[in-house]
Amino acid sequence: MVQKVAEATFPFTAFVPAIPAGSEIINVVVAPNLAAVVRNTRILRDKVVNIGLLPVTITVTFLAPGAAAPDTAVLATSLSFQEHTDFPGACPEDTVIESPFVVEGIFSQEGTPFITGAGVVTTDAILIKVVLRTNITVTRQVIVDPHGGICDVNDRRCDPPTTPPSFNF
Repeated sequence: MVQKVAEATFPFTAFVPAIPAGSEIINVVVAPNLAAVVRNTRILRDKVVNIGLLPVTITVTFLAPGAAAPDTAVLATSLSFQEHTDFPGACPEDTVIESPFVVEGIFSQEGTPFITGAGVVTTDAILIKVVLRTNITVTRQVIVDPHGGICDVNDRRCDPPTTPPSFNF
């Protein structure tokens, strides 16, 4: 089992309608769309590297300053995640199989500091964190030699590269 954390901080102004500064946050509901996850996986020697995006819809119920009744604001966005999992024996030419993600927990925290595009720090923001669980299996092609022994198809697959690998996801 491996955990991945998808998270981001959003200013009140990112929501529709924008949440007025100084509002009291009553409730935050995060709905992840696991069917639309974008994930990219690569293997380095002894390590599996994952990056990706988790689409979410965030619904916030808030009470604006001076308002008599609560209001609701929504944001449809994606949370980025990355994880580097130690996997002794894994080599770059191996194949990775990951089970579908399962949500282990969803967390939100208001008042998280956020730096605006103008460089101003505000605490009128909400941190969203989603903890995901998956299983990773690394496999490689093997052949059986004439004596019944199992051998790698490429016995040099784990030789260190002459230059560090670079990937475009």
